[in-house]
Amino acid sequence: MYSSWGLLVEAAQVFYQMPRRSLVTWNVFITGLIRWGEVELALSVFNQMPSRSVVSWTLVIDGYTRRNRPMKALTLFREMIQVDGIEPTQVTLLTIFPAIANIGCILICQSAHGFAEKRGFNSSDIRITNALIDLYAKCGCIASVNRFLQELPDQRKNLVSWTSAISGFAMNGMGREALETFENMEKAGLSPNRVTFLSVLIACSHGGLDCKFVPDIKHYGCVMDMLGRAGRLEEAEKVASQVPHEVANAVMWRTLLGACSVHNNVEIGQRVTRKVLEMERGHGGDYVLMSNILVGVGRFKDAQGLRDMIDKRIAFKLPGYSIEVIEIVSMVEEPCSYTGPFISRQEAYWQFGMPLPFASDILRWLEASKLW
Repeated sequence: MYSSWGLLVEAAQVFYQMPRRSLVTWNVFITGLIRWGEVELALSVFNQMPSRSVVSWTLVIDGYTRRNRPMKALTLFREMIQVDGIEPTQVTLLTIFPAIANIGCILICQSAHGFAEKRGFNSSDIRITNALIDLYAKCGCIASVNRFLQELPDQRKNLVSWTSAISGFAMNGMGREALETFENMEKAGLSPNRVTFLSVLIACSHGGLDCKFVPDIKHYGCVMDMLGRAGRLEEAEKVASQVPHEVANAVMWRTLLGACSVHNNVEIGQRVTRKVLEMERGHGGDYVLMSNILVGVGRFKDAQGLRDMIDKRIAFKLPGYSIEVIEIVSMVEEPCSYTGPFISRQEAYWQFGMPLPFASDILRWLEASKLW
């Protein structure tokens, strides 16, 4: 219960006061730590376990995969097999596939494919097949994507199978192949969903094909939102960079910045923040997101430095909001029985946004701090 609400200290107190801890108890505590971004602490707890199951290993591997630590995830995957002698399940493979895609090494991809084949996962679980199609596409091996699609019986193909192939062709600039696959999917009697349609849009954009309409900012924003939610930030950034200048706006880039905050991607977040500041410098939430990204990867000093720089420039003046907003801020600062997080007046500026004529100073500070 405590870990579900992010009360990790209380959860740890209860956990270590337990006279006996079952395997389920260990796994639940590790899940809570990973859920709130404490992957290193989760690994420390994991190393204390007297015995570990495939579920325990999968949890930690997934944590590092989601935190954009693919090499660590692969190292743990190898240790699970070679050190503990535990056989991975289909879920474990589905967890490690994104890490392999992040690295983009075709040899590791082929090794994982062979592992799945030997254990019969590919023939018995369509999720593995679909994930392999997506994995080969992200590693740039389109021939394997095409072979998978041709060899997979029609009765096994589902919408995800077709969409994964269409997306794979699209991200590799093979627009005509993507559209042909889309047509074959429709002939097979399957109706496209939102993801499929957006993959076709990407294929038309990347392949320079005529889709009989000109995408507007809503189409681009929808594509970027979808890719951002899926953690495919590199693709989202690529789509954003291809949006015509007369169409692009700060909201589009801000959508991507929000996704960077969710997935704690500092590298892309830095570039996106610069783009947002170049287009619109008066939104305090942009700095909040960048600060949160830095905190998420443990760069607390950089995050605090960014906040301190902005707080010094605010001069403690509310930026002309309605009386309701001012009252809300005042109420939060009043002493009360509430024991949750304290929100200061400066913090309220971050939440509501503020005019920032000093954005150039912020950019100089970021560059001096080697954040770019």
